[in-house]
Amino acid sequence: MKKSVCLIIAVLFGIIAQSQNHMNKSKNVVFIHGAWSTGEVWSPFQSYFLSKGFDVNTPTLIGHSPNSKNELNGLSMENYVVQLRELIQQMNSKPVLVAHSMGSIIAQRLAMERLASKLVLIAPPVNYGMMPPSQSIQTVKWVNGIDHLKENTGKPSFDIAVEGMLFNLSDKKQKEVYGNMVDESGLVLKEMIWIKNVFGYKPNKIKYSEIKIPVLIVSGGRDKASPVKIGEKLVKKYNGNAELKVFKENAHWMLEENNWREIALSIVNWIE
Repeated sequence: MKKSVCLIIAVLFGIIAQSQNHMNKSKNVVFIHGAWSTGEVWSPFQSYFLSKGFDVNTPTLIGHSPNSKNELNGLSMENYVVQLRELIQQMNSKPVLVAHSMGSIIAQRLAMERLASKLVLIAPPVNYGMMPPSQSIQTVKWVNGIDHLKENTGKPSFDIAVEGMLFNLSDKKQKEVYGNMVDESGLVLKEMIWIKNVFGYKPNKIKYSEIKIPVLIVSGGRDKASPVKIGEKLVKKYNGNAELKVFKENAHWMLEENNWREIALSIVNWIE
């Protein structure tokens, strides 16, 4: 009799443990795009993740929709954080956040607020307090030519975009991607790039110790805008809570480069 009771208790505990593990594995994913992009940049990943049984959300940040350029004037990255915070708070469970480039800063901010179950940062830029590598500085030096940056918007020329971000794509794909690129808030560019000249509240300041969830950092070995060095620095910042996956032949726009499926699969495997 005692053995039967013990067996029943053991089975119940096993069911509870399995249920808890299942609850911890969120199938809800929010993709956060980077600067000069819209939610459409995630189309290949969206289809792939849907085929793997995930619930997918690909929001477009405020002011980034076509013909909404004027909405960007004076917007801070804090506005983007508020927008996605409100979106996530309406969900039934904490999603996995998968972010590209500038979106990685937003994702880390949301993770600080315990609004994510896991964090995937693809080609992340430097956060506040990190010295950007010389390659990164070169890819954004054109921003110096924008007058009244804080109240204005900015978008790289086609040649600059190709040189810094799109060079790993075919000529046809470069034109397609650039044709879909939109302006970015000048204040957001300032918050990201001129770290030492931004006074007061800093929306790209990350408190790493407050992020308790697993973090995956994905870097491209040929990325000029967000070199592998940034990923390596971030891994150290997370003090054992993060891991780095490097795709040696990829550059900054790895979301649409030839091996994007390989990258998507590695992320799915890591999430599961």
